Amino acid sequence: MQLPSTPRAVLYALAVTVGLALVVAASTTGAAFGAYNLEWDGTSDFRELADQRTDSQVLLDTAPYERGDANGSVAVVLAPIDGYEANDTQRVRAFVDAGGTLVLADDFGAHGNALLDDLGASARFNGTQLRDERHYYRAPSLPVATNVSETRDTDGVDQLTLNKGTAIDPGNATVVATTSPFAYLDRNGTGNLSAGDELGTYPVVTAESVGEGRVVAVGDPSLFINAMLSQPDNAAFATAVFEGHDRALLDYSHAGEQPALAAASLRFESSTALQLGVGALGVGAVWGHAWLSGGLVGAVRRSLSPVLPPRWRRRLPAWLRGTERDGDPVDEAAVLAALRERYPEWDESRLRHVMTDVLSERTRGDADE
Repeated sequence: MQLPSTPRAVLYALAVTVGLALVVAASTTGAAFGAYNLEWDGTSDFRELADQRTDSQVLLDTAPYERGDANGSVAVVLAPIDGYEANDTQRVRAFVDAGGTLVLADDFGAHGNALLDDLGASARFNGTQLRDERHYYRAPSLPVATNVSETRDTDGVDQLTLNKGTAIDPGNATVVATTSPFAYLDRNGTGNLSAGDELGTYPVVTAESVGEGRVVAVGDPSLFINAMLSQPDNAAFATAVFEGHDRALLDYSHAGEQPALAAASLRFESSTALQLGVGALGVGAVWGHAWLSGGLVGAVRRSLSPVLPPRWRRRLPAWLRGTERDGDPVDEAAVLAALRERYPEWDESRLRHVMTDVLSERTRGDADE
């Protein structure tokens, strides 16, 4: 086998490399908290954990909240950057009222509190950064929540490692996890404990009943990012979120742009109309190819032949039934080779003339039927 020349091989390799780079670029994203962001600030590991524990689905809109059984389902919303419109809120509220669990993790944005309010939950994100000079990971801005209650959401969890999170004003919600007594809210933004900052235990996870379901508030969405999921005991907490649920909805509908290929795939999976449209296009393409290659009648013949029993095919009109040879294209080269082998003394011109007569006779015979 002849190998391609060096310049051509280099060109092929470059084309493959560029193609792979384009596929990777269209399949991933650099957005913070992105489900397909593989970097430190993405949540691809969290998404994979959901896949392992439940029948999970990444949402780009809120319509899937209306499908399936809410009871036994958990939805997760991380740091929404856009507000939920009335129609979206209604879907999420109906999901919770019907027995679904919503886990909402936010810190300094306004949209998390707006969603809590629309759902009828009493907890609120404080919006001021938490610090702890005694119990922290790497720096006081990464405090460790050392007090964790035993609940269905904290199985195997003794502590949580935060990353510039905030406290939760619990309202009537049950406090699930708090900081150590040495934490404080940096109200004046100095980055240090100063006048006006109060040491104390601050709630960072709460849970409350809403309708037939539950709302769990987490004061730090970064707890679920790739860089923090491996810190104690964040992965155990994420696992506990999914345990006991058959279905998980990872709601990224208000979390910014998602990669093009992933978005297209997700929209195709969630749209019956789109699936039917693509199927119709596929059928049309097959019929179009059949029309171009053998005409419409030939296409109908080839479609009916494999599905109709022989006795039914014999009842069809001759023009539609065709002959046994309709589906077998004539190989002119094979005919010519057979004639050449049988009549080696004939010249090429005579061989081709006889082949033409043979093929013409075949065509006339088919037409007579």
